[in-house]
Amino acid sequence: MLEVLRQPMEERCVSISRARQAMEFPATFQLVASMNPCPCGYFNHPEKPCTCHPGVVRKYLNRISGPLLDRIDLHVEVTPVQPHALSDSPPPERSEDIRAG
Repeated sequence: MLEVLRQPMEERCVSISRARQAMEFPATFQLVASMNPCPCGYFNHPEKPCTCHPGVVRKYLNRISGPLLDRIDLHVEVTPVQPHALSDSPPPERSEDIRAG
């Protein structure tokens, strides 16, 4: 399915051909994608060990083709964040305080 996105990403249009008619639609978009680093999901995890064999991890990562990866400009590895770390942040500034300041 992902390989089908290569043409619209390159040409910025989607072509649909049926028996009687062919149509083109504009397709300028931003693709945001994510995937697990390995089948078990713990490769390079700071707390839990990965149970996958290195060959399995390599095969899993190779599921996404090079030509598709070449069309993705930004690759970011994100480590897990504990839920309490998200909720312990200080309250955001209020709009009224920013306007007054």
